[in-house]
Amino acid sequence: MARTDRGASAVEFAIVLPVLFLVIAGIVDFGRYFFTQIQVTNAAREGARAAVVLPNPAATDMTAITQRALAGVAGVPSTAATVLTTCPAASPSNASVRVTANFSWIVMGPAIRLVGGNWGLSGPVQATGVMRCGG
Repeated sequence: MARTDRGASAVEFAIVLPVLFLVIAGIVDFGRYFFTQIQVTNAAREGARAAVVLPNPAATDMTAITQRALAGVAGVPSTAATVLTTCPAASPSNASVRVTANFSWIVMGPAIRLVGGNWGLSGPVQATGVMRCGG
């Protein structure tokens, strides 16, 4: 090994390390995002089911049901569930519930803004659950 090649591996490591860190942190960030999306979708489904099963559910009941279904999700506001429609008596319509949870990107958002870009996936995670009334 020549004397001039001594520090080459340290320089290469210094160049590769930030990219490797960004890839690993991006995998973790996207995993958190997909976990949040799955939990919000399940909570919307549970809320729609409750809107079908419960007669004239109160908004506080719907919020409590969806809050229980959102276990493990950070950034859930106290008014996470919005009941769009419920089941009127003897009507073959649909009940629908929209659930919203806040989500913040820990690494990807600041990393994209650092290079002057705009992260298009920012904002709350939403899902709407729809279920047919009367079975």
